[in-house]
Amino acid sequence: MRWLSMDNFLLITASYKLVKDILKVSDGEEVIVTTDTGSDFQVALSIAQASMALNAKPLIVLRNEAPVVGKAMDKYIPVNSLSAVLSTADVWIALDRSYLVYSTPYERAMSVGKVRYIELSGFNSDMMVRLIGNVNVQLLYEFQRRLAKITSKVKKIRIVTELGTNIEFENDPQRPVLTEGEVNGPGEYMLFGQVDWAPIEESVNGTVVIDGTIWPPIGPLKSPVKLRIRDGRIMEMSGGPEAKVLERWLRDLNDDKMFMVAHVTYGCHPYAKLSGNIVEDERVWGSIVWGFGSQSSTFKGKIGLASSHVDAVMLNATIYGDDQVIVKDGEFVREELQDLARQLKGA
Repeated sequence: MRWLSMDNFLLITASYKLVKDILKVSDGEEVIVTTDTGSDFQVALSIAQASMALNAKPLIVLRNEAPVVGKAMDKYIPVNSLSAVLSTADVWIALDRSYLVYSTPYERAMSVGKVRYIELSGFNSDMMVRLIGNVNVQLLYEFQRRLAKITSKVKKIRIVTELGTNIEFENDPQRPVLTEGEVNGPGEYMLFGQVDWAPIEESVNGTVVIDGTIWPPIGPLKSPVKLRIRDGRIMEMSGGPEAKVLERWLRDLNDDKMFMVAHVTYGCHPYAKLSGNIVEDERVWGSIVWGFGSQSSTFKGKIGLASSHVDAVMLNATIYGDDQVIVKDGEFVREELQDLARQLKGA
């Protein structure tokens, strides 16, 4: 008799929580799980099993891992086949390490407006258990709502760090401040643990020092990368060898939009840590993520789609909203967040 190990039990429990409680999968729905050769296939199988337990109809899709992401990956993937499958699905769970966000199949699926899509790029068994299975999702949703409410009322934001970040920008009150992971009908959803928005692009001015992760094309950084930004555009990159890698990669795309600030994001997942997986790294508690390049239409910004997208994670920031401190050295300090923060972090 084959016994179910504790690790497998926790993975299956997290998978069932994902499909039932978060994605709200129901009887007869078609659930597509996309993977590539860099994915953890055990996670895909677990999600398929959980879907079948709800009498849904799962299908796992496997492709080669692409060396790039976004629109630039189209030449490496079966565009028409993926587009057909994803555009007709009820639910799409993306485990691809080379994520499909902003690719042509993604665009086509989103334009049809049928699928509930969540991005879990490169998720392994540990991440499923730690970032989904172990978290009090409803408590985190409420924390995100409060943080979004605070941010939506702020006109001017300034961010500083001890490493030299000093940057300011203004918010457009007509643009949404998004809380990730709350699934309500068809659309694009990211894992909870983020609150993000698009500032007024041309108002972003100053210096950003990235000390966490830049993906693509690097991953966790060995030394900080400094970005000088003027009117919402990267004007200069400096630092160690990794700064040169980033600059070369951006310039090789030959797309001016890749240098534009697409979004700003708070990371607020209590169990996220720098692991080298961007989906986890950009959710580290108290981090700030700078997105460049492609900008989702949900942000209501001015950039639109570009050749690709870059996320740059900055740690231990202090954030002022209209001169009031929201985050200090990577900790959320506003009074209306304190009780939930303590509960989420188990303090």
